[in-house]
Amino acid sequence: MVRFALAVLVAALLLPAAAASAQTAQTTVSGAANLRTSAGGGKVIAKLRRGTKVTITCQKVGAVAATPRDGASRIWSRVIAGAKRGWVADGLLNGSTQALAAPLCGIKPATTPAPPGVLEGTCGIKAPVVLIPPFATTEAFIAAALPGARSSRATYRVPVSLTLAQGILETGGGKIAALANNYFGLKAQATKQPGVYRWEANAVGCVLKKTRESERGRLVLTVGAFRAYPSLDQSILDHGARLATNPVYKPAFDFTDDPRRFLREVARRYATDPAYASKLISLIDRYDLDQYD
Repeated sequence: MVRFALAVLVAALLLPAAAASAQTAQTTVSGAANLRTSAGGGKVIAKLRRGTKVTITCQKVGAVAATPRDGASRIWSRVIAGAKRGWVADGLLNGSTQALAAPLCGIKPATTPAPPGVLEGTCGIKAPVVLIPPFATTEAFIAAALPGARSSRATYRVPVSLTLAQGILETGGGKIAALANNYFGLKAQATKQPGVYRWEANAVGCVLKKTRESERGRLVLTVGAFRAYPSLDQSILDHGARLATNPVYKPAFDFTDDPRRFLREVARRYATDPAYASKLISLIDRYDLDQYD
């Protein structure tokens, strides 16, 4: 679940040039790039020089391409370059390292929170909620998250120290929240309908953003659908609900009176990182989070 590289804590979220419309964005080519007939293959229509101005009309997940900025990536942009139209690997365009520049091709993005009771729909490429500013310090994040963590313990029996430690680890101390007030990296689930995702009651929609996923032992940049929340407390409660209702975490709830044993049971199923539990315990010790259990 830990997908957020701390090296991009202050990554630019906007393209360098103003958006041409709500559905397109203008940018430039960062280096020599091939304009192709498909997302990851097909014929080369033209060779674009560094600095060439292009308009991104939509984006798509396609074949893996290697780019200087993003490394292995499946994200491609449908662009207009002069009189030509085609596909360019997104990592060869100047712009954001987190946010999508334009909607997914053929999918109309959501722009507002879902009404109460609506638990599925399309995702936005911008948050449908007001984003909480990054917390200045980890201590400030802990203070803000503590009421929600206590509510999660009361409702779902999740130890406060685990909730706080995971929130710190997943967000770099409250600085990265998946562009959606999402402090635990929880994703919306794809449905059978293309472009439509499902979230749970604490969320009010979802946001599509760039994320790295493991493929055959290597990390590849792709597009993920992350749940969006109106508040930090709602994100925390959704985390608690996830642990309490997902059967894979059931063994942990035999140890609610032993927070560290609970943590180890959760960690072995929550992340592929073999050091995940150790990292959480290190944070608990560093910030004295045991005191809140």
